[in-house]
Amino acid sequence: MNMNETFQRYSDHRHEAVRQWKAETGRPVFGYFCCLSPEEILFAADVLPVRITGTGEPLQKADLHVPPNSCPFARSCLDAGMRGLYDYLDGVVVPNSCDIIFAMEYFWKTLVPRPTPPALIAGVDIKPYVHYINYPEKIVGREVVPYYLEVLKKFKQDLERTLGRTISDDDLARSISVYNQDKVQMKRLYELRKSDPPAVSGYEAWQIAYAGLLMPKDQHAALLETWLDGIESEGRRAEEGVRIYLSGSAMDAVNAEIYRVIEDCGGQVVSDDLCVGTRSFWYPLNPDLPPMEAIARRSLGTACPRSTVTAPIPENRWAHILNTTRDYGVEGAIFYTLKCCDARLSEFPHLRDRFKAELDIPVLFLEGDYTSEGVSQMRGRVEAFIEMIEG
Repeated sequence: MNMNETFQRYSDHRHEAVRQWKAETGRPVFGYFCCLSPEEILFAADVLPVRITGTGEPLQKADLHVPPNSCPFARSCLDAGMRGLYDYLDGVVVPNSCDIIFAMEYFWKTLVPRPTPPALIAGVDIKPYVHYINYPEKIVGREVVPYYLEVLKKFKQDLERTLGRTISDDDLARSISVYNQDKVQMKRLYELRKSDPPAVSGYEAWQIAYAGLLMPKDQHAALLETWLDGIESEGRRAEEGVRIYLSGSAMDAVNAEIYRVIEDCGGQVVSDDLCVGTRSFWYPLNPDLPPMEAIARRSLGTACPRSTVTAPIPENRWAHILNTTRDYGVEGAIFYTLKCCDARLSEFPHLRDRFKAELDIPVLFLEGDYTSEGVSQMRGRVEAFIEMIEG
């Protein structure tokens, strides 16, 4: 059964697909950075949240403003905004997820064209285009949830002023229900990858996950459920291959070519630790909590390398890896980290040692520059790693 054409269109032609959706519905579209953003609040306001990603092309404008020793993905995202590729956005949400994304608040306010001029009263924009989320660095502790709830309440109020509407608890509860439905289907997709060979290839699963960050979650969940029903009924299987676990930095259409390289070299990605992957859907929202608290706790529960806890070594990262490797028959792990991603680079030695000591799984480290040419140059190392495992 071939890939659903809607997933394919959003994955391959994201800007055109979102523009078409906006023209057909007349509803607003907001871009956001990072999977810890409270996109459920946007969806509750009948906004389409779309994940902002880059292009992998040579920078045309951003290199005049952002130093070259910073995340190439973030620099490319800014460059795309400055070039007008995101001119259909009605707003942008920037969380304090890392140093360079934190700076995107200033850059997108001052350098990226916005569709409407600021609505200033006493020097304050009452209808902000860029919404900043002061996400806490430490995600556990007695004061974290109360503090973050206040941050999200302010975000919700700013959003209501921008849109000229209220966002009720019923709206939030509806959004939570839709997001949980989509998480159920995504978990079902990953369950089908436990078989040997898996029912769905790693690249196909990435395309579906990526499309889910660009299209309405209710539509994504419904289409995915129908597609998975067909996969199960026909007993479909993907190509056999060495079973690989992929952990990495932001994985968009540029560096997702690593999936193709792995598959060409005889591997098959069966699970992952990615923000365009398990970190975005693995843990459901609690419908029994007040809606804003459920959203806050989901966001704080995201196992992101940038966050700290009370212990010197954040065990939540290893716990997430254990949750997403269990029963997948993983034979090797590949860490694909972008240059200048300090959070991922600093955690790698610890996680590598845990893979070897506790799971007896060999690890390959790759450092990318966010170009398709850079991914292609990794082919030799990936091929040698997979041959080693086969041997």
